Amino acid sequence: MIETVLAVFDDLEVGITIHDPETGAILGINSQLKSLYGYTEAELRTMTVGDYSATDEGYTTERACESIRAAADGEPQSFEWLIERVDGERIWTDVRLAQSTLDGEAYVLAEIRDITERKRRQQALRDERDFIEQSLEALQDAFYVLAPDGTLQRWNTALQEATGYSAAQLDGMHAVELFAEDDRPRITEAIDRALQDGTSVVEAPFVTADGQRIPHEFNGSRLTDSSGELRGVIGIGRDITVRKRQLERLETLQQAFRQLHETASSTDPFEQKVEELLAFGREYLEIEQGFLTRIDTDERIQEILVGVGPNEQLSTGATAPLKKSYCRHTLAPEFETPLTVLDAEAEGWADDPAFQQFGLGCYIGSKVVVDGETVGTICFSGRGTRSEAFTESQQTYVELLTEWAAYEIDRIERERQYRRLTERISDSYYAVDTEFTITYWNDVIADRIGIATEAVVGRNLWECFPEIQQTALEASLREAMETQQPVDCEYYYEPADYWTALQIYPDEDGLAVISKDISDRKAYEQQLERSNERLQEFAYILSHDLQEPLRMVSSYVDLLETELDELLDDETREYMQFAVDGAERMRGMIDGLLQYSRVETEGQSFSETDVAAVVEGVRQDLQLVIAESDIELIVNSLPTVQADADQLGQVFQNLLSNAIDHGGNGTTIELSATEIVDGYRFAVSDDGPGIPDDQQEDIFGLFDKGTDSDSTGIGLAICERIIDRHNGEIWAESTEGEGSTFYFSIKTA
Repeated sequence: MIETVLAVFDDLEVGITIHDPETGAILGINSQLKSLYGYTEAELRTMTVGDYSATDEGYTTERACESIRAAADGEPQSFEWLIERVDGERIWTDVRLAQSTLDGEAYVLAEIRDITERKRRQQALRDERDFIEQSLEALQDAFYVLAPDGTLQRWNTALQEATGYSAAQLDGMHAVELFAEDDRPRITEAIDRALQDGTSVVEAPFVTADGQRIPHEFNGSRLTDSSGELRGVIGIGRDITVRKRQLERLETLQQAFRQLHETASSTDPFEQKVEELLAFGREYLEIEQGFLTRIDTDERIQEILVGVGPNEQLSTGATAPLKKSYCRHTLAPEFETPLTVLDAEAEGWADDPAFQQFGLGCYIGSKVVVDGETVGTICFSGRGTRSEAFTESQQTYVELLTEWAAYEIDRIERERQYRRLTERISDSYYAVDTEFTITYWNDVIADRIGIATEAVVGRNLWECFPEIQQTALEASLREAMETQQPVDCEYYYEPADYWTALQIYPDEDGLAVISKDISDRKAYEQQLERSNERLQEFAYILSHDLQEPLRMVSSYVDLLETELDELLDDETREYMQFAVDGAERMRGMIDGLLQYSRVETEGQSFSETDVAAVVEGVRQDLQLVIAESDIELIVNSLPTVQADADQLGQVFQNLLSNAIDHGGNGTTIELSATEIVDGYRFAVSDDGPGIPDDQQEDIFGLFDKGTDSDSTGIGLAICERIIDRHNGEIWAESTEGEGSTFYFSIKTA
């Protein structure tokens, strides 16, 4: 009866085992399971579950027996199990156990499915989600998402650290609760402005959990779905304590610092603000030229990003070697305050390359430092000299202008990184709620399948797309919704002739589905499949249609020789022998082509292979020719590798036959192996005549057999294809008159 049940399951793509409910012993398996595990039924009947499981990961016989007994007691079991196949490969399976009665006897029936690929996809989804989470957490600025009513919905660790509140305390907190009473109206206004106008910027100090006030700048943007429905506000909060301190210092100085503040606080582009501040600085410092530079420390070049003034050598876009720049002195570690030069020649700069090239008599400059790295300078210079030193206020202006430039450069880079991150997060996708009502439909997916956003948002997914019901896509969507675990799948949407890879992310509100177009990849796979089919058709023609005419040629020539035996002279017999030999060589070439074409399609799966045993089998096959040719065959220690044993034997047989064929009588042939980083390198060496220089580049080509061989010339081409299948390489080194060595590698992974 057990065999009958197993036979029923043989047509299904699922493994089945029948267990003794008390001992857990395997009483029967179906053919699918034998293919999955790699063991025979006889072997499995003598094994415990632990014998073919990853016991080092906790998948033991005892654990399996507990589940089997529970199933026997009427409690169906469902769990994942890590299997270790006979070849050592580990695969994940989904196991379902249930009590069953056959002919009045109680058994436990196990249904086993290979879920290795699903586990891999789940890991990829987890990696993708972790990347996004880690990217948000890596932001030094506070990241937040507010609901339309102003309550916190999402934030990163930086926000917790800035405020001192725990995640539990922040959950559901209204944004205004993070600010002092007198700032709350401005915060409320900023939230409303972002919701209504799309963006808002506001400065206000966080009031931390312990009562401290930390100045921050908040940039918020309205968050909507594709239908325009308001979802809230997304934004960044940046600690501006340092900037506030700088601006407060500026307020205490004269008009120069007020100008710096007003310009720095404007919404104009960075380059425009730099130009205005440099122009003002020229007047304030009473100096000819002002410029912002970028330093390329690798190329040792200085480039002027913004230059203001009449000196064309120091205008925007000019470059110079750093060794000819005053700024190389500014960059010196000993200068923490701006470097000042009043009279270059009088101060000993007459021989300096910078003075000789630019002729600058006076100079003041400070380095721009971002995250501890010097990226440029802010400088003012003139071709004349100064009679009076730069005042403390003037030096402070240059210093603060430099610090502001560093802050702005850092801010611009941070915003660039943030935009790149949001672009990653905002990949094309659609979303459904828990009832599978479409809540979001990205423009990209709308364009891909030709269905507009307004045609689907607010409607049920199954009503809009009835063709996806009862498909793998529906199963994946429902699986993600039910398990609350990420799922991915591939699906062909026939109406749009569109293959897509779907990444499905569940949460308590429904599903977010990221869609990636893989139509090109699928088309390539189909093209490859058609190519393989044509190759098989070609092999069939070779083995059937072309061989038969050659057999007829040989047969009829033999028949002529028999019928006309007394009438044939020696020359005619020789001609007839040429015809037979030619037909036989052609058949040999066809057989070689067949072997060449079937390396991939008829190769066996890789298994643990004792190379020494393979070589011994080849030696026995060639023992007669080895003895006749007085060959000395030396075989050194050989390893065990993962390989197709038959094909590996074919490689050794071809290489040995070549050495014997080309080496002649008395040749010494040596086989050896060397362990390398990712596997083993094998060598077949001989002391024969070697390969002529003009033939060495072509020896692995089809039908290349050299000038002294009667072979078909396809053996080395087959060797190369076999080694390619094993992810290795094959090559030859030869010196004419001194012998040859053929090398090939087999990788362990």
